[in-house]
Amino acid sequence: MLYTPVNPVGDNSLHTEEQYHLMIGEVEDYAILLLDRDGVIRNWNKGAEKIKGYTEAEAVGMHFRMFYRQEDREAGLPEQLIFRAAREGKATHEGWRLRKDGTAFWGSIVITALHDAGGQVVGYSKVTRDLTERKQAEDKLVHYALQLEAQNNELKQFAYAAAHDMQEPLRKILMYYSAILGENGETLPPEQQQLYLQRSADAARRMKQLIDDLLSFTRVAGAAGTLEAVDLNPLLAGVIAEFQDSIDQVGAQLTCGRLPVVKGVPFQLRQLFSNLLSNSIKFRPPARPLVVSITATTMRMPEMAGVYGAERFHRIEIRDNGIGFAPEQSEKIFDMFERLHGRDQYPGTGIGLAICRRIMDNIRGFIRGEGIPDQGAVFQLYFRVE
Repeated sequence: MLYTPVNPVGDNSLHTEEQYHLMIGEVEDYAILLLDRDGVIRNWNKGAEKIKGYTEAEAVGMHFRMFYRQEDREAGLPEQLIFRAAREGKATHEGWRLRKDGTAFWGSIVITALHDAGGQVVGYSKVTRDLTERKQAEDKLVHYALQLEAQNNELKQFAYAAAHDMQEPLRKILMYYSAILGENGETLPPEQQQLYLQRSADAARRMKQLIDDLLSFTRVAGAAGTLEAVDLNPLLAGVIAEFQDSIDQVGAQLTCGRLPVVKGVPFQLRQLFSNLLSNSIKFRPPARPLVVSITATTMRMPEMAGVYGAERFHRIEIRDNGIGFAPEQSEKIFDMFERLHGRDQYPGTGIGLAICRRIMDNIRGFIRGEGIPDQGAVFQLYFRVE
């Protein structure tokens, strides 16, 4: 039933019910709305204007679904909430909501059903609190925990590299030189000695490449550097020029759209695009010409605001028609020393994509990879728009 306050004061004072509504109207820390049975806004307080950005004149008469994101409206979330409130008396929910200017905030809402004397629902009260700062703090804690877990995994991978990846070529070098020197009591013919010397040199080169890649990773991981505005167009043009001989040699077709200016560390961004372009050239299909396209769009991602401190991102896609990879490997490929193919098929140490992820972490962006076997891969780089 609706509660009607009794007036305890004289005629010279405001009626208690009027005082009650005046108090609700002046509250600024909470958005307090009165909805009719269908969810249409009938009343609006200062807190609602402060949190949501609409004036009372703009909001009254509109359905409260106007505050929900497109995907929530399509899923029928607003209607589900008032239906639950009608059935259970109250509905609570937390999620991203939209202000008038299109920005998102994390809202905690309580919708309470209002009943007449006969127990029939006549409307709803809706109270919303802006908890964006709390949500962002929670998301940052989760992000830091994930970073710590990732760093622990990297330490384990470094230990594995020292125990296995670097010992394997060293073991071969020792084995071949032992045979060349006749330490096993046998003398090799000159041709066999030459072959073993060549294999020893190959093993040494593999170990040097591994050490160089490890140093590259630690250099990127050790210091993010000072972020500055970087125009990606001349930067990528320089990277492409470095690969022009390889591009011409394999007959690759490369197209590149207009790219944005982003915040980053120039030498790390060059390394980022160099690694990704190198991957496209390396993992190309043997039966068809390689096609690589690089495009950029700007998009809004409110759900990322808590972790990355921004809602808008420049998304740059590097797409190719190479050998691709299985969808379930889309996260695994960014692990250190993760190789999906044998060294005889495709050379490398398996550190390149781990470096790419760390570079994007340094600038508080992120990278995603998608692949389809024998059809190609696309890597998406997300740079914050500040």
